[in-house]
Amino acid sequence: MRTVTRLPAVETRSLILREIELRDAQSFANFMLQEDYQRFIAARLANLAEVRAFVSRAVARQGDERRSAFHLAAEEKHSGEAIGDGFLIRQQPRNVEIGWGLHPAMWRMGLGREIGAALLGLAFERLGADTVWSKVMGGNAASARLAQTIGMRRTSAVADYAIAPGVTGRVDVFTMTAARYFERSY
Repeated sequence: MRTVTRLPAVETRSLILREIELRDAQSFANFMLQEDYQRFIAARLANLAEVRAFVSRAVARQGDERRSAFHLAAEEKHSGEAIGDGFLIRQQPRNVEIGWGLHPAMWRMGLGREIGAALLGLAFERLGADTVWSKVMGGNAASARLAQTIGMRRTSAVADYAIAPGVTGRVDVFTMTAARYFERSY
């Protein structure tokens, strides 16, 4: 497995996906604390202080060569503001989980697809994944469509997935292999 301490920034049509910075805390709070954003995520933050603590922890881990989690900000090119986020969690062997989130005001604009496609590229091309997977909470039709749009396939559903401490729920699992990723057309 490759040792990667920092991921490079990735530029899409509308966004720059980059490692989280301390300056992102307020922008993250602007969307992470909204009820619509929190509806389909496991780790719900309650206030600005919790968002700041999350951002500080993510920044503190960036130089650790042993880290397995990479948290990214999706910065809108035009405004320079973080309007979404993504994560990659490297697991053994050569397996990477990805996930994404977007400010509800930016839904249905194609930005989620840009985030998801960039995460796939980072997972396969920078982290050397053989398989990338994503879990989509039951009922989250938009994220399920997004996973399929970026080329992932629904491979299973788990009825009693441990979503958070003491909380279980249905999730759909979407996957893509490196062979399939590298065979796709640009």
